[in-house]
Amino acid sequence: MEKRDLLLYFIYAPVKNLELMSPLQIMKGLFLIKQELGLEDFYEFEPYLYGPCSFEVYRDLEFLAKENLITQVPSAAGRWSYYKITPLGRSKIKEVSSSMDERLAKGILEVKKFIAGKGIFELLQYVYSKYPEYAKNSIINLEALMR
Repeated sequence: MEKRDLLLYFIYAPVKNLELMSPLQIMKGLFLIKQELGLEDFYEFEPYLYGPCSFEVYRDLEFLAKENLITQVPSAAGRWSYYKITPLGRSKIKEVSSSMDERLAKGILEVKKFIAGKGIFELLQYVYSKYPEYAKNSIINLEALMR
């Protein structure tokens, strides 16, 4: 199964109140999927401005959008976009999920539920505290923000 299939499944995974996903939620979610589900042949992450980042994820988001499997919805600020699954993407999910390991599908859903229950700063705080080596280049000072 290709990494971008798992990315598509992650965006699709049905979780209440998280139909639209921000790039930060997607990036941190995929990072947690890799770390907490122990995926080895997956995106490679490096410490970056907002913690763990894989530039390959951005390329795959662009590819999925060009294939009309996901769509971008501009944020209110207009500086970035949310992502959501399209009807064509839902059709592709049937193919992806039929060949996906049940444990993996359940793990992806659990990570998405976890993210849905966190605000952006709470999510970053969790990732930074559990994986501090990925926070070393961050431009976010969570300690100051959480006071």
